[in-house]
Amino acid sequence: MRWLAKVVILMLVFLLLGLTVVWAQTQFVPPWAPNLKPQWAPVPQVPGVYYVPKLGHDLFRYNNLYYVYQQGRWHRGPSLSGPWGAIAGPPQPFYNIGPAYFNSPPGWAKGKKTGWRGAPAPPGQMKKYEEGGGMPPGQMKKLERGGPLPPGQMKKF
Repeated sequence: MRWLAKVVILMLVFLLLGLTVVWAQTQFVPPWAPNLKPQWAPVPQVPGVYYVPKLGHDLFRYNNLYYVYQQGRWHRGPSLSGPWGAIAGPPQPFYNIGPAYFNSPPGWAKGKKTGWRGAPAPPGQMKKYEEGGGMPPGQMKKLERGGPLPPGQMKKF
């Protein structure tokens, strides 16, 4: 019976610790004034997505929801005053937004890598491949699937 009491006490301690962690989570506070009246402009080539030019922050509107990209994180809210919640990533159409519509663009919006002149691998690696030489196994799989090899991957070899 004593072990049951210890288990119950231990469960209560974990429950209280869990509640304090949830309670202590910081809430996202938008960096603009509470009475902001933004001038929305459509993002060209991305139907339904609007942004606020010259705001100084990455604020977007899509499907009656608001999205903010700040310090590498996305937040979504039902209104400009919130409540804002962190999300893993934006809706799919956002991946078509060019870097010109961000103050601090996410990695995928910074532009496509160039320099291989249409080849699926860097020139030195393509030379090895064309001459019958082998490529590293992981890179070979990527090439066989039809995908290009990222520049950073080949620097390791």
